[in-house]
Amino acid sequence: MRGWLFGLLVLLLLAPSATMATEIRHADYIWQDENRLLVRLHLDMSLPDVLADALANGVVVNFRSEVRLERARGILGERTLQSASNAVRLEYYALSRHYVVTDVERQQMDFAPTVGDALEMLARRLGRVVLEVDRDALRPGQDYTLASRVQLDHTALPLPLQWDARLRGAYGTQLGWYRWSLE
Repeated sequence: MRGWLFGLLVLLLLAPSATMATEIRHADYIWQDENRLLVRLHLDMSLPDVLADALANGVVVNFRSEVRLERARGILGERTLQSASNAVRLEYYALSRHYVVTDVERQQMDFAPTVGDALEMLARRLGRVVLEVDRDALRPGQDYTLASRVQLDHTALPLPLQWDARLRGAYGTQLGWYRWSLE
């Protein structure tokens, strides 16, 4: 038992630190109509070498952005009133030498000739989330916040890559939720 724990400790100490591959730089929102809120996330995205190599070898990489509308409850924290998410898939087709960014919910695809262009399209797709909000249910004088995060879907990766991404920190995202006020 001690040998196993010692081996795990050595593995964690030798593993490189997590790269902040996705970070929410700034976020805002606009009301599209009476009950639809478009949340815009401005993302900085990059792919670590291990994921870029996996992508070039045919592995599909999935991302998910989540947005929540929360109401402050004092000491108890926040209460989620509404939530929405957006799933986007990134893949590479070697025969055509193009990257394909697919918005899973809307079934919309974009093609990019380089990984940089694909990451820009990916950030744009992930950064637009529509939240259905009952505007009449929002009480004046209450503090409401929007919270968002973007994550790599580790479970969609092949098992050996899941271990590498988790144990070595091959892909890091902003810890916790990015929050800002709904005014």
